[in-house]
Amino acid sequence: MPDQEEAATEGAPGSEDPKAADATPPPTATSEDPAVPESSPTDDISTTTSDEDDDSDAGAGDSAMDEDALVKATFLKEEGNDHFKKGAWDEAARCYRRGTNRLKKVSGPDADPQVTSLQLTLQTNHSMVLFKQSKYRASRDVASKVLDSDPKHVKALYRRALASRKMGDLDDAKKDLRVALSVDANNKACQKELVAVKKQIETATKQQKTALAKAFGSGGKASFLYNDKEEEERKKREEKAAAENKKQEEKANRKKQWEDECVSRMAKGEDAISFDDWEKEREEKEKKARKEKQAKEKEKRRKEAEARKSAKAASKRNDDDDDDDDELTEQELASLRGYKKTKDGRTTSYFTRELSEEEKQRLGDITPKKLESASGAETPTLSATSSVSPVASSTGVDGSTASRPSAWNQAGTWEEKDCTGWCKDSLTSKLQSTLLQKQTDSGLRAKIRKVDELTGEGSVATTGGKKRYIFDFHAKLTYEITNAADENKKEATGVVRLPDICSTHAEDELEVAFDGAWKTAPPSQDASAFLTTRQDLAVALRSSVQEWVQDFNQQF
Repeated sequence: MPDQEEAATEGAPGSEDPKAADATPPPTATSEDPAVPESSPTDDISTTTSDEDDDSDAGAGDSAMDEDALVKATFLKEEGNDHFKKGAWDEAARCYRRGTNRLKKVSGPDADPQVTSLQLTLQTNHSMVLFKQSKYRASRDVASKVLDSDPKHVKALYRRALASRKMGDLDDAKKDLRVALSVDANNKACQKELVAVKKQIETATKQQKTALAKAFGSGGKASFLYNDKEEEERKKREEKAAAENKKQEEKANRKKQWEDECVSRMAKGEDAISFDDWEKEREEKEKKARKEKQAKEKEKRRKEAEARKSAKAASKRNDDDDDDDDELTEQELASLRGYKKTKDGRTTSYFTRELSEEEKQRLGDITPKKLESASGAETPTLSATSSVSPVASSTGVDGSTASRPSAWNQAGTWEEKDCTGWCKDSLTSKLQSTLLQKQTDSGLRAKIRKVDELTGEGSVATTGGKKRYIFDFHAKLTYEITNAADENKKEATGVVRLPDICSTHAEDELEVAFDGAWKTAPPSQDASAFLTTRQDLAVALRSSVQEWVQDFNQQF
């Protein structure tokens, strides 16, 4: 039951065993994986990799091919479960993904229920592994694909809720968990996760409210936005009060001065003066004193300006007297522009240094010269239509032919010759002539009809007197299988790929991959005979490639 599986994995991260949940014998396996513990977020994942090229067209229209795809997808699911138990997340994800691709051509609205159930199982397992790899967005996307086919798939809803929670989408996680519980109200894992999500939402809401209250509170320590404003107003009030106190003190001092002056006037027999009149006289005196001070400062500035003007005029007269001494010659002017004339009349950069006769004698003749080979013959040059670097060869004392470096590589370091053109032409010819020399027991014969695509490059490298043949090609071929009784009648056609014709592989390691779908499907009753003939063609292709490698070694 899903609730037992989810509860079993909540308290034991890393202990999931999808095989235990998928323990139904093939090809009717429909059970799914357990829940996955949480990790840290990362990136999306692409759902297409290089290992899927030969799986994307898996399956055929007839029932025999449907069953074949179902069996292979089930095997891939079991293999993925084994990798999962070992903690090999990349390998497990690859198996689940390939199993899903195996069922693409046989899945759909009218597909067999076994196919649909197995496909959903593979996708939920894939979502679990992606969560394990901390690829939460990819895990959510794969779970969403399951829900596109079955909107009430409990485990897919749970997986997507886990991923959404890790990505911070708490509302989406809450929504998925409620839908899952509406289908299975007793699912303990969903219940526990929903409680955790609600608690996290409440915590986030409280934190937000506290932050808003602190930012926009009406007063007191809870409002940091208003603290600065209140502090500014307080400072203004203090400054205003200080200014008012200073004004009152100054007025009190002036009144004391007025009283002293009244006493002085009365002692002289003069009439006393009122405070207001005394204030007006004081202000007039201060105003007059300010005007006199400003006039003095203005006169001072005028005299300073005249002194600077006189000094500038005197300096200009002195400069005019020295003009004749500062004039530059034509050669000096030319050097300032960055060019100069050499002894032989060439115009060059000012910073170019000419060699003396003694230095030229020491250096000797440095004119480039054409290199000559050891035998006295001219060194081969590159033609306009070829980028091949020549590699000379000579006969050793023992009569064997040994590779030696070219005239410009006497040190015998790395030297490489591009042979891509010859390699492609010869390999195309060799592959296109591949056929089964004898018919099979069922009277079928297979051959390569066309080389659709051949990409890559080849070269011969010489280092330390030894040759190394380097090549790396990828080929896409069209093959056909005919009946020996009527070779003009094509019984079946398809595509075969040689993805790695590489010099680093052993001869028996050449991969020959047939596309799962036939271009022209054979009769269903003879499907096994055609598959056997196709495997015989793979052996013939490996032999053709081995013959081409031998030709390559003999040619260069």
